[in-house]
Amino acid sequence: MFEIKTAQSNASSAEALWLDLQQQLAGQDYQFGFVMGHHSRIPLLADLPMCNYAAHWIGGSSCFGVITEHGVFLKQDSVAVLMIRDEDGHYGSASAVIEHQDIAKATQQALTQALQKAGRPYQVPELVWCMQPPGTEEAVLGQIEKLLGKKVPVYGGSSADDDVSGLWVQYDGQAIYQQAVVIAVLYPSVAISHFFHSGYIPTQHKGIVTKAQGRLLHEIDNKPAVDVYSSWLNKKITANYMQETTLTPLGSVIEQDQLDLPLYMLSLPIDFHSDGTIELFAEVEEGKELCLMSSETPRLLSRTGTMCDCARSVLPQQKVSGGIIIFCGACLLSIKEQMGLVYENVCTSLDGAPFLIAFTFGEQGYAVDQTNRHGNLMYATVLFGEDDADC
Repeated sequence: MFEIKTAQSNASSAEALWLDLQQQLAGQDYQFGFVMGHHSRIPLLADLPMCNYAAHWIGGSSCFGVITEHGVFLKQDSVAVLMIRDEDGHYGSASAVIEHQDIAKATQQALTQALQKAGRPYQVPELVWCMQPPGTEEAVLGQIEKLLGKKVPVYGGSSADDDVSGLWVQYDGQAIYQQAVVIAVLYPSVAISHFFHSGYIPTQHKGIVTKAQGRLLHEIDNKPAVDVYSSWLNKKITANYMQETTLTPLGSVIEQDQLDLPLYMLSLPIDFHSDGTIELFAEVEEGKELCLMSSETPRLLSRTGTMCDCARSVLPQQKVSGGIIIFCGACLLSIKEQMGLVYENVCTSLDGAPFLIAFTFGEQGYAVDQTNRHGNLMYATVLFGEDDADC
């Protein structure tokens, strides 16, 4: 039997939160739990026996709140869980604190323990889910790929707060962390499908990265990056960079020989430095082409429903038990008052099936070039079917 169920609470105390979950989950047992909520509420979980409901958990903080099939909860007081009952499946999760900036070691430790807990240490999972603090994503993905290879889809979202002030947290079913890697491995008994994309299109403005280091973009076409970017926008950004750049990020070209059109992974400018350097929320590589990307509010609002349609179309008989959806927190901040349309689109696409939408500061997924990637302003959708995975 495979079943997905969600529960949500706006409780301000651990006792009230536990009562809400008990009433909605009806004391049933599950194999896996996914939990997201506002950074002020997730810490309440540390005082609750969440392992009474499921042995394996992954989660963390979401920008402003969450959305489920029951409604939009973005008033900075919500927590939501998505529970999977799958008696024929196997699941495992584990965490490791990042010590001395050794992200690779923490990732290896968390992944190895998750595989052991799933009882499948020598079998690659159908899907890996990761949760980590912003700034660690590329290293986490690189280490997962090193251990499991390139063909295992890795999805996730970096923990978030409301304003990039560093209040984000991660959760593993027992404890709360601010600098930890939490990894879940999934071997579901049903088919899964997934989709990772953005709601942005390229403009005519393009250039080559001639100097960069990690997430610091120094030069485009041998000119200060700030000057080039400002000329592309035809304006100089002077305040609140993230809100001003959300609709005009930079896109790195993904090589894909099978497609005629170039594909882009997005990087969001978050700070401009006096030396002409742009600080980004994702790494860029020297020698790669960058393009100024563009989007509009209607496209951002409709994209999640469209992605659910795409993911559902490849499930057996298009049957869906539910899904986990990652939505960029920066996109949320630019269209927060209109998120009811996103809710309606997803409900329609999934025919009322349970879902949880979380808002993250960095998105991870399996891109169309069959590579696990980290990007900004992206959407990630993982849907679970109803038929056996072997169908």
